[in-house]
Order: sequence, then structure tokens, then C-alpha cells
Amino acid sequence: MQKVTREETGPLSARLTVHVGKSDYVSLFEDKLREFRKKAQLKGFRKGHTPEALVRKMYGESILADVVQSEINQRLQDYLKEAQPVFFGEPMLAEDQEGLRFNLDDLGDYRVHFDLGLIPEFALEGFEASQKVVLPRVKVPDADVDRQIGILQRRHGERTDLEDGVIEDMDYVELHLEEWEDGQKKAGGVHTHTHFLVNEQMSDTLREEMIGKKKGDTFRFDPYQAEKTADDAATRKYILHLEEDAPETSRDFLARVDKITRVTPAPLDQVFYDKAFGPGQVSGEADMRELVRQQMAQSFAPPIREYAEVLMKVEMLELNAMPLPEDFLRKWVVQRAQDDGEKEMWDEEKYRRFFTDLRWSLVRDKMLDLSDIEVQDEELLEAYKVKLREYFGGQADEQMLDQLAPRALTDKEFRGKLADEIVRHKLTGAWLARVTLKEEEMSPDAFRDWMNRAYEDVERRYKAL
Repeated sequence: MQKVTREETGPLSARLTVHVGKSDYVSLFEDKLREFRKKAQLKGFRKGHTPEALVRKMYGESILADVVQSEINQRLQDYLKEAQPVFFGEPMLAEDQEGLRFNLDDLGDYRVHFDLGLIPEFALEGFEASQKVVLPRVKVPDADVDRQIGILQRRHGERTDLEDGVIEDMDYVELHLEEWEDGQKKAGGVHTHTHFLVNEQMSDTLREEMIGKKKGDTFRFDPYQAEKTADDAATRKYILHLEEDAPETSRDFLARVDKITRVTPAPLDQVFYDKAFGPGQVSGEADMRELVRQQMAQSFAPPIREYAEVLMKVEMLELNAMPLPEDFLRKWVVQRAQDDGEKEMWDEEKYRRFFTDLRWSLVRDKMLDLSDIEVQDEELLEAYKVKLREYFGGQADEQMLDQLAPRALTDKEFRGKLADEIVRHKLTGAWLARVTLKEEEMSPDAFRDWMNRAYEDVERRYKAL
């Protein structure tokens, strides 16, 4: 008699039946019973001298159950290791499987049924040049380049604190703010200092009010209308420097000009080029403009890459639609939830997302097999250093990064997440290298509109999967 037999019960389902005959377990059961008797110490008997009949009566059924269950599990695992069926999760005890009876007076054969949910076979589509993909490519206009160069010139320019001059456009101004209410200073009101750069981001009303003022001048204004784009929360945090739980304020403040700082932009010479871009990186204005344009265009690379990852997933799922053993998987999910003590019931939307993610894992695995992607320790270290540089605003000390990165990567969970991120980026790159890529050139403003429409389309397609 075969130890395990397999029956196909559907296109993606199978049933395994584990057979354990009486002759397969009787001798082992008797051995276990004798072994237990040698160790047992029941009240009224010396250790190892408990009558065999009493031991058999009191513990025989539980020992028999352990022996049979162990044999069932071992035969199942041996079959899976040898036959290697490709299935989801683990074998589940069949719903129509009757409970096993262990009767010492009627030893017999046992048959136990397990159900399998089989992983579908499919030929990967969409990972080749016949697949056409459209992505944006941002062309930075001259006006944006000029504006960025102006910012760099001011950043590396000469600063002068004015004692007698008046406020002009692009001056940095420090104001002392004092909260008023009903036409007078508010008792217990807000007192703080804040800074403004007088430019087009400021409200037209405040800009006109400040230009021409000198140090020591005062004026009344509403800080919540100070900038064109700031909301009340941003005003409270960045202008009034209030904690989140601070009381509401009035909208009437007296401002006193405490400091005016004027920046003379740095001239376009080699000293400026070396300070702004690093020694020897730029040798003239034409080089500088091209480098600035490239750097500004590169700032759009991360959102384009993120969109490409989302687009890859949707397009590959659309091209590789496949059936799943959904009935089995639903039962498996419920069983796993019960084992984990979860009480939340899954709705159809959650099952839909689960099935979609499961299909994507199958597609992704085949893509990885074809891409020969690996992650080296050096890549993990550099990826973490990049994150640290972003966190410190590009001002991180490299020696400190060399010390922090290896320590962080000793955390297996963090290391795994970082490796998954690198694999995801590499897989997107492999996909873009295989498909036929068409880039649509556009301005930064057009890019934002294009991306909004593209994400709306991708979301619609994802929900339809």
C-alpha cells in the first residue's frame, strides 16, 4: 500500500491521502508503551513497576494517538520533500475529514486527507521589447535655471546688516511680533521673533507694507495672511513658533523691524563656481548652466522611478492574468487567522487585494529569475548612507556615516527591508531596460499635471485587476 496518494480535484487543487496501516505502527506503539512504563511512577507503585495493563488502560490511547499522528506527519513531509508539488501555504486538513478514533481494543488502519492549493504555471509576458512604456522627461526651462543660479549666488554672496537703510526686495528681515486684541496689547499674548525673505511668496499686502521700512519701524499686520501659500497650521508653527496645543491667537499683531540683512549676490567667477559646485567641477558659465539644468532635471528622477514601479506592477499583472485556487486560499486565510487569534473578518475588497498581491509575487519571482539580481553588502551600506544624507540635509559627516551604517545593518529586519527596496529599484531598471521606452519631453508644470493623470489611470487599472 502506498504511503501517500494524490488525486487531482480541480485545475488548481489536489488531495493527498496519507495511509497508515495497523502493521505500520503497532510495534512502535508497543515500544513507546514499554518505554513509558519504565519511566512512569504512579501512586502506590515503585518507578518502573507499574503493571503494564494499568499503564495501557490509563495512557495507552494518548500514546497511540501520538504515534499515529507522528507517523501521519512524517509520511506527509516525506512525500512533499520527494514529490515537491508546487503549492500555496501548507496542506490543509480536508473539511470532510472525520476525526481519528484511537481504540486499543480495535486497532485498525488510518487514512487522512489533506487539500492542496496549487500554484499555476504560466509563461511570463511583457518582459520584452514588444512591450511599449511611456514615461515623462522633464526639460528645465532657462527661466528656472536662471532662478536657481540666482539662489546659489545669494547663498554664497556677501551679507550686510543695515543700520540706516530701508527694506528692499530680497532682503532678510527679522521682526519682533507682539499680539494685540481690541486695539491694545493683549495680556499674556504671544511674543516672538520671526524672519521673512521679502519676495514674491509674501502676500502683496505685507510686501508693500514692509518695503521702505527701516530698523525700529513698527506696523500692524495679520500673520495668517503673511504668505500666499501658508495655511494656519504652518503659520502657527513656522511664523509664530507655537506648540500644537497652544491656545488660538488673534489675527492682529504689532511688528517691529529688528534687523535688516542684505545679500550681495556672488559674481559669476571661478571662486563662486568652486564654492557652489566643488573645486574643478565648473570652468565657466556655460558649464555651470548645463550642470544646474542637469541637477534640476535629476530632482524629478525619484518621482518618475516611483511611478515606473507602480506602472510596472499594473502592466505586468494585466499581461499575466492567471487563475488562483481561490476557494482553497480563502479557507487557508481563515485558518491562519484563527491560529493567530485574529478576530477581524475579511471583506471581498481585502480578498481582492490579497489575490492581486499573490499574483504579483508570482510574476515578480519570474522576473527576478530572468534578471539575475543580487544585492551586495556595499550596496546596502551606500543605500543607508544616502538615507542618512537626506535626513541630515546633505550636511552629514562622512566619517560618522561610515560608523553608523554598519551598525544599523546588523538589524536583520531593517537589513531585509533595505535589501527589498534595492531589489525593487533594480527590478524596475531591468524592466525598463527590456521594454521599449518612449520618453515624453515636458516642462516642470506640465510634469505635475501629467503625473496626476497617470496615477489616476494606474489606480483605475489596478482596481480593475
